[in-house]
Amino acid sequence: MIVRIYGNENTAAYGAAKALIGRLGHTVTDVTCMSDLAIAPLLTEILPTEVLGVPVYGTLIFHPSPLPYGRGASAIKYAYKRQEAITAATWFWANSGIDTGDICEQEIVKIDYSLRPREFYEQDILPAMLRTLERALKDIAEGHLRKVPQVEKYSTYDKKL
Repeated sequence: MIVRIYGNENTAAYGAAKALIGRLGHTVTDVTCMSDLAIAPLLTEILPTEVLGVPVYGTLIFHPSPLPYGRGASAIKYAYKRQEAITAATWFWANSGIDTGDICEQEIVKIDYSLRPREFYEQDILPAMLRTLERALKDIAEGHLRKVPQVEKYSTYDKKL
């Protein structure tokens, strides 16, 4: 597959995702219209809807929460503030909403409060992000596009964080 990665190339998430894509034998491109799939391992901007659907299979976005619970920015900070027992590594299919697309892959991650949020992200969330991305890429390459709708009544979103 040919994969487009959105986000800042200087982040650990971007670099780790790019390395995984190469290790699995896929190709990374900077040209969206030439891609089979686009991914966003650390998206800090809202992509236009018309861009999201350009790749053959669509665009997957990573979110460090058990979507639909924990929608919005600063999901890990929010989970720490609420003293949650768990969070998750979730890849979801981008749509016109914010963090509302169907779930492709998800893995629950127990929050380690002995770590600061940034350390927890680096030590626990990034490895889970890669495990779930690897499963998603393998399935998509085999023609299996998992799309589990989010249950809206379980969604949360805190604009203050």
